[in-house]
Amino acid sequence: MALLGTSLLAHTLALWLAACVESHTLKRPAVSFAQFVKKYGRTYASGSADYSKREQIFSRHVQEMRKLNSRQYPRWKAGINSLFDWTDSELAALRGWRGGASPNRGHGALRGGVSHGMFLNQNSRGSTLPEEFTNWTTLGATQNVRDQGACGSCWAIASSLVLESHTEIYRPSTKRSFSAQDFLACVPNPHHCGGGGGCDGATVELAFDWAMHQGLASEDEEPYQGVTGTCRSPVRKALVLSASTVRSVDQLGVAGVHSARQTSPGVKFGMVAWERLPENKYAPLLQAVVEHGPVAVSVAASTWYLYSGGIFDHCPRDSVIDHAVTLLGFGRDRSIQDKFWLIQNSWGKEWGEQGRIRLLRRDSDDSEYCGIDKQPELGTGCTGGPKEVTVCGMCGILYDSVVPHFSRS
Repeated sequence: MALLGTSLLAHTLALWLAACVESHTLKRPAVSFAQFVKKYGRTYASGSADYSKREQIFSRHVQEMRKLNSRQYPRWKAGINSLFDWTDSELAALRGWRGGASPNRGHGALRGGVSHGMFLNQNSRGSTLPEEFTNWTTLGATQNVRDQGACGSCWAIASSLVLESHTEIYRPSTKRSFSAQDFLACVPNPHHCGGGGGCDGATVELAFDWAMHQGLASEDEEPYQGVTGTCRSPVRKALVLSASTVRSVDQLGVAGVHSARQTSPGVKFGMVAWERLPENKYAPLLQAVVEHGPVAVSVAASTWYLYSGGIFDHCPRDSVIDHAVTLLGFGRDRSIQDKFWLIQNSWGKEWGEQGRIRLLRRDSDDSEYCGIDKQPELGTGCTGGPKEVTVCGMCGILYDSVVPHFSRS
C-alpha cells in the first residue's frame, strides 16, 4: 500500500507539474491564437468576423483545458490540438457515427443468415485472459493513424481499419486494404441508423454486412476523399438504391454471429462472418480483442477533443454514444495501477497519444458503471427506435462492439 501511494503521488505530481508548465506556457505569445492559426494553416483573415469568432472558441477551449488540468488528482491531461477552434456543431459532425442497429431500432423486410449463438461465449469459456494485451499495436495496419477531417466518417474508418487488421492477422500472404471511401459512397442506410449515411453517419454493423455480402474496393482503387461521394461501380450503385440489399436493423442488431453465404464476395478475402457482442458485457469484449483481433467499439466522445494524454475518465455514466473507434487492446498503468482500454482514433496522429487514447477500465464496469443514453436519436438510434438505452463502461464502451470472423489462408 505504501508503494502504491508513493507511485500515485509521483504520477499526480508529474501531471500537476506538466499542467503548471502548460498553463504558464499558454500565457506566452508562442501559443496565442495567432500562433495557433499559423501552426495549423488556418486561413482566417486577421480582423475578420470569422477570425474573431474562432478566437473566442479557441479561448473558451483553452480555459476549459486549464480548468481540467488544475484538478487535484488528474488521471489525464488536456492539451491544445487542431480541434481547439472548432464549433460544437463541427465537433459533433466530426464524431459522425451514431451507434449500432439494435433490435427495435428500425424496421423493414430483409434477407440474410443470422446465427443467434454467441461464438465467443461458445468457444472461449474458461479461457484465462492476460492482464495486459497490446499485440495488435505492432500490425502494419494500425501504424497508419487516419485523419477523417470534417467528414463524419469514423464508422467507415473504424470498419476499414478493423478489416485490414484481421486480414493481416489471418491472411498475411494476401493482406489487402479496404476503402473507407467506398463505405461512405456505397453503404445504403434507408432507416437512418446512426445518421443519413456517408459523412452524415452510419454504423459498423451496416459496413461489415455490406463488405461481407457485396465486397469492398481497396484504398488504391478508392482513396479517401473526406466526402460522401458517389458509388462508382454501376452494379453496386444499383444495389445502393435498392433497400432490399440491406438486412433489417432487427437482424443486424441481434447479438451473435452473422454468417456469410458461400458465394458472398467477403469469403474471397477471408471474411466468413461478423459478430455483434452482447451489449454491456465486459468479458466478451476482452475475449474478442485477445482471441480474434481489433474490435470496432462505440463510445461517447463529446469531450475527447480536449485529450492530450493519460487515462481518460471524464465521461459520466449517462452518456450519448456518438463515435466509432478501434479497440486495440488493454493494460495497466504501473505508475498509478489503473487499468485501461487502448483505443485508436481517427483524428490524426497529432491528437492524443499519437492518435490513440487510453480509457479507464474496471472489472466491474458492466455492473457498477452503467447509465442511460437519453438521446438515442442523436447517438444510437434508427428511425422508430427506443427513447433511451442503457450504456455501461467508461464512455459507454461496453454498449456496442463488433468483430469480424476471418478464416485462415
